[in-house]
Amino acid sequence: MKKIFLTTLIAAVIGSQVFASDVSKVSYRVLASFESQFADATDVNWTVTEEYTKARFTIEGEQVEAFFNASGDVIGTSRKTDLKRLPLNAIQKIRKSYSKYKVTETIEFEFNGDRKYFVSVENDTDRKILEVSLYGEVSIFDKSK
Repeated sequence: MKKIFLTTLIAAVIGSQVFASDVSKVSYRVLASFESQFADATDVNWTVTEEYTKARFTIEGEQVEAFFNASGDVIGTSRKTDLKRLPLNAIQKIRKSYSKYKVTETIEFEFNGDRKYFVSVENDTDRKILEVSLYGEVSIFDKSK
């Protein structure tokens, strides 16, 4: 169940369409939790689904997304990052194994206290999302095209 939920959140982070919503549909618990944890946030946009509520906002100059459950608990956060911020051995593996691909996006994702990175790579015929651990392990999270 945790893997399915994580997959849903990652899909939302990496460009899947979800249903946009205005702040009036966000529960009081989620709003209170958001305001207490991200008080300096600006440019907040909300998305409400059956599984989670997502806040996309800017804080300290960075675009961040925070995911909340119905109780208002933060279940994960994500932000775009640079490939160069990944563990060095992961960067080397990606450059060697996916030399015919272009890196299109790198995301840092924190979920239940764990941090992982997701790297989108693509070429003319293929697109993959790679999952990278803090220890530099690289695996295919999803592939398409």
